[in-house]
Amino acid sequence: MPFASTRATLSRQWALLRQLPHRSPGITSAELVWRLRDVGFTVSKRTVERDLNELSLIFPLDRNDKSIPFGWHWSASVVGEVRGNFDLQGYLRGDSLQPVLGEGIEILAWVSDPLARQLREAPLSADMQLTALEQGHRLTATVEDGCALRLWVLSQGAGVVIEQPSELRSEISKTLLEAAAQYLDTN
Repeated sequence: MPFASTRATLSRQWALLRQLPHRSPGITSAELVWRLRDVGFTVSKRTVERDLNELSLIFPLDRNDKSIPFGWHWSASVVGEVRGNFDLQGYLRGDSLQPVLGEGIEILAWVSDPLARQLREAPLSADMQLTALEQGHRLTATVEDGCALRLWVLSQGAGVVIEQPSELRSEISKTLLEAAAQYLDTN
């Protein structure tokens, strides 16, 4: 199932980003393989290297080429503690995924239990609230409205369902339906 595979890749890459230190000499690919195993991802060193190269095109990552094996770490230009307490609100306000479409919006969403655990460690905003439900949690938060928000929501796969605002819900739904249509067997 391609959607499940994409979701697993995104989850693994997110876990990988959380393992990276903030300064040189960094951490080697071999060390990252073991750390990922500790959090439930069994992958090869080559997969980790491929992920790091791809992620470095999107995120401010540096590779310490001074000695072999190479060490990976967050660039000195990064603001905020990404590894342990990722400041999503700060990231959403950042320049990396402009343009911002507006001031701030209040989102209401259902989130899975694993995502709720992550959000407790790294809240979306100062006013974020999580309310336990029979299955999952209800999330409310005021966040910047922009491309980064949409990418974050889409990267969570089935772990988040936007309920409000309805315009954002419709936009996410349309994007997911169009993506799923690409995987339908037409033969």
